[in-house]
Amino acid sequence: MIKVSNKRSTGGSLFHYAHFLCDCLFPEIINNIFKYNEVIREKNIRQTIGNFSKIYKDVMIIKHREILPKKFNELKIGTLTYKNKEQYCTKMHFNKFRNFIFSRYKINHLEYKSDYPEVILIKRSDRVNLINDKYLSKLNTNPTTGKERREIDNIDNVEAYLTNKYGNAFKALFFENISFENQVLYFNNAKLIICAHGAVMSNMFFCKENTKIIEVTCKMHWNFFNKISSILNLNHIKCTTNEYNAVINCINENEI
Repeated sequence: MIKVSNKRSTGGSLFHYAHFLCDCLFPEIINNIFKYNEVIREKNIRQTIGNFSKIYKDVMIIKHREILPKKFNELKIGTLTYKNKEQYCTKMHFNKFRNFIFSRYKINHLEYKSDYPEVILIKRSDRVNLINDKYLSKLNTNPTTGKERREIDNIDNVEAYLTNKYGNAFKALFFENISFENQVLYFNNAKLIICAHGAVMSNMFFCKENTKIIEVTCKMHWNFFNKISSILNLNHIKCTTNEYNAVINCINENEI
């Protein structure tokens, strides 16, 4: 059993998918937290992983609890405070993380599976509740997600265009209710990914080398996405306007 304290220097909440994956799961796998039988976190907005506790336990195959600050401080066991994710931005660390995930789900990441599409367009579904815990819900002053802020204009028309262009090799997807394992598989098997800037892009961790990712930036930027694409040698293309014609032009310039 070990207590874990996340001291990331940047903002963002661990109960949001990108920060859960990049600021929590990634460095904790690097630090071999999966070797303990149970992880304890302080129950507060800064430390909670919210409803991603289910994914955490499934991936790490260990017990996971969040306890109130007083009990957390009174618990006399070792505490691990690991470094920020930026300190692990090397190919060696990325490969350790990727290989752990691929091994966990028995994925041959070097092969393409024929039952997964080569081209995917990621759409936004309705907002998903990220915290069910009543105590934490009262502390959460920002329940919004990227759904309210970022989407590709006329995305249904973009979907129709891609369907006509790629046929059965294409699929439009809502990732909010797709299992973590399948999110990994979709990104690992895609050759071209189109999406608005958002948390789902953290799944670039699982792409094959030279995969094309068209990010419709919607005036947003997160440098860690650039780190992922650079270290893994991905073809990360940024479309700086979310207007339909600009997105279509970007797709045609980067077709497979």
